[in-house]
Amino acid sequence: MELSERPLEAELAEIAERAEPGRTAGLAVRHWGWDGKGGATLEVTGREFGGITRERVRQLCERLAARLAGGALEAPAVDRALVLAAHAAPTTANDLARRLADARVSAQPFDAAGLLTAASILGREPTFSLETVKDVRVALPDPPDPASDTMAVIAAIVDAARAAVRRAGAARVSEVTGRVAADLAVWVEDDLVTAVVSEPDDFVWLERRTGWFYLPSVAKNAVVSRIAKVLSVGGAVRLADLHAGIRRDERMRDFVMPEYILGELCERLPGVRLEGDVVLADPRQSPENVLERTELTLFRVLLEAGGEAGRHDLEAACLAAGMKASSFNNRIAYSPIVSELGYGRYGLRGLGEPDGTMDGVRRLAQAGQGDVDVPRPGDLSSFRPPPRR
Repeated sequence: MELSERPLEAELAEIAERAEPGRTAGLAVRHWGWDGKGGATLEVTGREFGGITRERVRQLCERLAARLAGGALEAPAVDRALVLAAHAAPTTANDLARRLADARVSAQPFDAAGLLTAASILGREPTFSLETVKDVRVALPDPPDPASDTMAVIAAIVDAARAAVRRAGAARVSEVTGRVAADLAVWVEDDLVTAVVSEPDDFVWLERRTGWFYLPSVAKNAVVSRIAKVLSVGGAVRLADLHAGIRRDERMRDFVMPEYILGELCERLPGVRLEGDVVLADPRQSPENVLERTELTLFRVLLEAGGEAGRHDLEAACLAAGMKASSFNNRIAYSPIVSELGYGRYGLRGLGEPDGTMDGVRRLAQAGQGDVDVPRPGDLSSFRPPPRR
């Protein structure tokens, strides 16, 4: 195979081997990242090659670099990689590595740090630079675009993605793109947003086609906390009912997640599973560990009333338990654990048994198979007639 046909890794290894065969070429390739693995420190390289000292590794690499410098060596794979990098930037370092492999410039995803050292040693002009923005390694255009602060755009993408997931449970790439473009008044490419938001190790696609994604590392996720509340009460709930419970809260104005995406999210939460259209807690958490104090009071009052009560009786019992009227009005209107049954009556959301037994869960799982007729919130059959005077 001619040098021009070799992938980037093989070409660089061949260039080093021709200049100084043997161990020196191998340790230089490792230290410079010419193997596509991003390079290694002098200490790590020396240890991997039989315990050579850092100083000796430095000397050998400097000697090889001097032999390669000024030689006008042909390196067609390096040249193709630099052109590709120029077109790809700005993007993440991982995305650039994948693009090099996808374009068959390299045999495997090739860390861009090795490409930069190759350009420097072989006398090529770099077409990009590597920076770290908000813990994300990014490849930026070199020279930089004077019309755009690309680092600021990338930082805004990271912040917008995490804020959207925290606020609405999950987010869409297009939503992040629009928010950053509006905030910074710049044009933002969806491809750049996709590359940046998918960088974290815990990134999860909920639906790649429509751009829905989830970041488990985002703390205080408003939707995840409400799912935990509902499941702590009943242990099981229909997906549509869970969706309705989350939407009750006026603070969830940004919750525009379709039901099927909510189902995808539930399947990825620890301690939650989806069976058909039924969301199950496995295991169920104790309400005392999940609900806020006023919600816990409301839960206990409804539990003592058999799972449902009229608003007047419910308010009287909650106030007697020490809840303020304003807190009651807020919880009865917005809490996801509360289900409006009609005619001024309220119940606990979900049809699982409040004591955590699986009888209600089994009834709910069987519903839809014709075995058991379980009314759904909103159906006329779930309404209760007003009490007789």
